[in-house]
Amino acid sequence: MTVSSDFARKFDFSTLALHWKLLVTGFVVVLGIGYLTAALNAALSVGLSADAIADHYGDKSLSREEHAMMEQQGFVEEEFSLDDLDEEESGGMAMDHDMTEMDHDMGGMDMGAGAMHEAMSADDSLPPQLLVQLAHIHLLGFSLILITIGALTCLTRMSGGVKSLLVTLLFLSFVGDMAGLNLTRFVSDSFAWVTMVSGTLIGIILAIMILRILWELWGPRPRTV
Repeated sequence: MTVSSDFARKFDFSTLALHWKLLVTGFVVVLGIGYLTAALNAALSVGLSADAIADHYGDKSLSREEHAMMEQQGFVEEEFSLDDLDEEESGGMAMDHDMTEMDHDMGGMDMGAGAMHEAMSADDSLPPQLLVQLAHIHLLGFSLILITIGALTCLTRMSGGVKSLLVTLLFLSFVGDMAGLNLTRFVSDSFAWVTMVSGTLIGIILAIMILRILWELWGPRPRTV
């Protein structure tokens, strides 16, 4: 038996001094709140569905056929629904009294053919440099989370198989989170589910790890033989 495995076998969170318990507790609680905050930020800025992720990170550049159409007629035909027209007509009476006030603003909205062409052909896809920056920041943070919460999990009384599974899944989820964004951007929008599933798994695994550590810190001590 190696020294590290022998130490892990003898170590027990319940035997730590109060200051160590408070330190570990503070760390895992702040880590949990931090991930919840990150999830809230993702929900507000991007969305938590695969469609929202695909819309934000997907490639929105014009296809070759759309480029050819732009060159020929200056615009790309878009689908529309007659239901939209019905909704506009139903609200037309309520908007009549505002039409006079809006007339003087119409002149400022008049665009030349060249400006209209440029606006309609705009590509708001995230540039590769921003994706590299995003991966750079997140992966460095993920590595620190993995080594800290992973090490604490390895010191718990859970079986070796369970600890190996949790640490491996957390690692794969971190990698999958960033890989999904890049696959969505450069391969296909259909890969957006990879990021959605990976982000969900990260939250679940962190919750399991944090709750287990807190239980061993403050729960009943194991019986000694």
